[in-house]
Amino acid sequence: MIKKNFRYIEMADILRMEILSGFLKPGQFLPPEKELCQIYNISRNSLRQALDLLTSEGILIKMVGRGTMVPKDLDITKYETNVLNIICPQHSSYVIKALPILIDMFKEHYPNVEFRQFKTDLGNEQVLKDLSGFGIRADLVIMSDSDMERLPLEEYVELDDVLPEQNIQNEQLISVFSRQKRLYAVPLTYSPVFLACNPKLFADYGLDVPKKDWNWEQFTAAGKAMTLDSNGDGLKDIYGFGLSTSLYRWPVLARKYGCLLRQEPSGRLNTYGLPEFLKFALKLIYQDGISPIIAMNDWDLLAQLFDEGRLGMFLTTTLTTSMRNEHFPVTVIPLPKSPKAAKGNLTIANGMMIPQTSGNLKLAKLFAQFSLRMDFQLRMAREAKFLSVYHQINEEVWTDLELRALGLNQDNLEPSYFMNEMLPNSTERRISQEMVKFWAGFETPDELTARLNQIFAESR
Repeated sequence: MIKKNFRYIEMADILRMEILSGFLKPGQFLPPEKELCQIYNISRNSLRQALDLLTSEGILIKMVGRGTMVPKDLDITKYETNVLNIICPQHSSYVIKALPILIDMFKEHYPNVEFRQFKTDLGNEQVLKDLSGFGIRADLVIMSDSDMERLPLEEYVELDDVLPEQNIQNEQLISVFSRQKRLYAVPLTYSPVFLACNPKLFADYGLDVPKKDWNWEQFTAAGKAMTLDSNGDGLKDIYGFGLSTSLYRWPVLARKYGCLLRQEPSGRLNTYGLPEFLKFALKLIYQDGISPIIAMNDWDLLAQLFDEGRLGMFLTTTLTTSMRNEHFPVTVIPLPKSPKAAKGNLTIANGMMIPQTSGNLKLAKLFAQFSLRMDFQLRMAREAKFLSVYHQINEEVWTDLELRALGLNQDNLEPSYFMNEMLPNSTERRISQEMVKFWAGFETPDELTARLNQIFAESR
């Protein structure tokens, strides 16, 4: 008896959502009962109970001899179930470039659904409670893989029933949004950290854009050639490379130099090769002067300088840099490598979560499911130039050279690591804090490395 009640109430919820969202339109007849039973795998008795419930609500009317119809004069404005509130992180490229495409495509199928976006800092673990204090009920939360380390997962819905249209070959993309084999966020897009270049600057200064592995001497020489005072005012206004102090950027370059920075299961910090790389980084900044010191702590500023044509190269992701720059074609190039380069790259990802407090769970899940549709993923990849969760779409949109430089070429796949696989959230924050004096030029690489090793040896 309990199961039957659950089934008819669930069926009523599905039909109610489809009607109020506009998927089933006023004046439209429902399919015959037999067909509905087959589509939703429900008994005739439970279906009729659901139809009776919606009829009593005025959402359906029964036409004798013709079937069940959505009323032509149905007023959906009195229902709140067609509104989805989306909580978005500040300055999210996905929110700016991909979310509008997703909403537009969703509204083509469900025209009565309205969306409200609230931008906030997801670093606040109490974000849902804070928003509820202002009367905002969150239905969807767009977040990053690093947010999974901070957000209280017991406040979010498990999403194992939101299934992709095709197999997602990147198992780590599923794993990073899962805990204890339960999925808490639907993957939206991801990106390895890669080296982007401005091919126009390369051409202006007689340089060939690298299309295969190159060494550190060639990299430094290219950076020097593109660093200059272009207007003669005595100040450098173009730099060959933009180095960021963020742990989500420079460790990628460090791996190719031969540095392994990670925390071992024992708690010990593995700093193999770190002093050597940091000496090289200091030389780029303070001796060769090919990276702007003022922008090291601000990757938004580095992205702006790159977009303005003031940087020849910098480390970035598709979620930070517009791959559709109007002034020059943003080009993905290989990272320089040493013979002792470490395999693997750092990856970041965006996902979508649904809070337990959502007042419209079924519609929220439908929207999350829609984000995994092949047609949306293809349009997102083409128009926003984001990586799709489906590799076959990436092969269609991105060139072989780009995929190889990103480490995503099927013939030469690079291992991908999310930050929490190398450095747990608390370790990442501690290292960033401890490196401030070093990046400012007040500590040597050897002094910093020794201090980091001591800190993490004492914390074990």
